[in-house]
Amino acid sequence: MTTALLELPYLPNAVWLKNYLKHDAIFVEREENFVKSSHRNRCEIAGANDRQQLSIPLAGGRDHHQLYKTVRIDNTKLWQKIHWQSIISAYGSTPFFEYYADRFQPFYEKQYDVLFDFNYEILQTVLKAIKAEKPFELTAMFEKEPEGKIDYRKKQHADLQTPDSSFSRYCQPFEERHGFMENLCALDLIFNLGPQTKDYLLGQKE
Repeated sequence: MTTALLELPYLPNAVWLKNYLKHDAIFVEREENFVKSSHRNRCEIAGANDRQQLSIPLAGGRDHHQLYKTVRIDNTKLWQKIHWQSIISAYGSTPFFEYYADRFQPFYEKQYDVLFDFNYEILQTVLKAIKAEKPFELTAMFEKEPEGKIDYRKKQHADLQTPDSSFSRYCQPFEERHGFMENLCALDLIFNLGPQTKDYLLGQKE
């Protein structure tokens, strides 16, 4: 039996989901300090002009020396409208957009104050959409060097642009312009692959 420790991202990418699926038990980090320039408030989609990063603005700007679970979203910005319009532009013509869009659109209409709460709820929606609702636990304390767990927290935030060359190709919008884009956020998988998403992830090489 293997146990993994993962960070809580804004819309998990393909690597996160692959790691989630391949382990028997999952812990999601709740007690860490906020990590800047990471997946915790950023994700990537396949935009018309290449990879497009979506970033949730945070209250306090760059000063986030606090627990991740207390970081607040800056809702004075129109980020939800911008993100959803970008998602429609990227995936509106994909095979499964109409089937799944109603599950995600409410996250870009309801106002959330705390980043962790927003990410936690949208993660549950992602896992339900791909039929991967394996139970996971939130950590009760921070462990810099956790025992008995494979720690993926640091591997995910170093470089958002780093692909995972083990992923096999599937059809993406704008692929004829930019080629296949690896390791984008869950929406890229869900809107393009639909109910095949889980099987696709389980079939990837280590």
